[in-house]
Amino acid sequence: MRKGLTILGALFIIIIVFSETLLPWLARETLQTRMNERLSTSDVQVSADSQPGILLMLGEVQQLHAVAHQAKVGQVYFREISLSGEHVRLNIRELWQAGKVALQSAEKLELKGVVDEENLQEVLSRKLDKVENVQVTIDPTGVLVTADAKIFGRVADIELEGNVIADNGSLYFQMTRLAFKNSRIGTAKLSEMFGNIQLAPPGRLPLGMQISDVQQTQGAIVITAVRDNVE
Repeated sequence: MRKGLTILGALFIIIIVFSETLLPWLARETLQTRMNERLSTSDVQVSADSQPGILLMLGEVQQLHAVAHQAKVGQVYFREISLSGEHVRLNIRELWQAGKVALQSAEKLELKGVVDEENLQEVLSRKLDKVENVQVTIDPTGVLVTADAKIFGRVADIELEGNVIADNGSLYFQMTRLAFKNSRIGTAKLSEMFGNIQLAPPGRLPLGMQISDVQQTQGAIVITAVRDNVE
């Protein structure tokens, strides 16, 4: 009898340890892996906690914090993305079977992203045709882009001024002024070659979040995103 109770007690302890340590660890590692894949980076740190820990295996996350560096969203890399949430419920079937981090509900969920001058310079260098030596300066009043461009065989010093904006879920570099030097080609012709540049289309942020605010600061763009209808 005593031996049987000892065995049952040991099994009970094993189950408790398994449910409170190994299973939550597995849930966190799976969530971190899926976030790495979603943001095309290997630098995501996820903290997901619930009490009791077995709730994580059921997709119930009472406190969620995640930070990613050099994370790709659409065409642009973010220097840093941070995600915080409270009482988040994930679609556990999608997480385990389809490898997707899908949200069912949340009391609070907010994402902050930072695009710095180097990040914006990289994407504009790729998106602007026949342009070299791109330099980007960001301050609270806007974005200044200088570059060398070949226009009908001539090299012109290009200046673009604009802002990074959100429109219908997309992230754009919106041009407000075009100017150049060392060329007789008018601004009208230049405007035919350049236009607003989409940095990220809708639906590229994790957990179906949508951009709600874009702020230009000294040296960086700060983007805030929320998830509508999370209740």
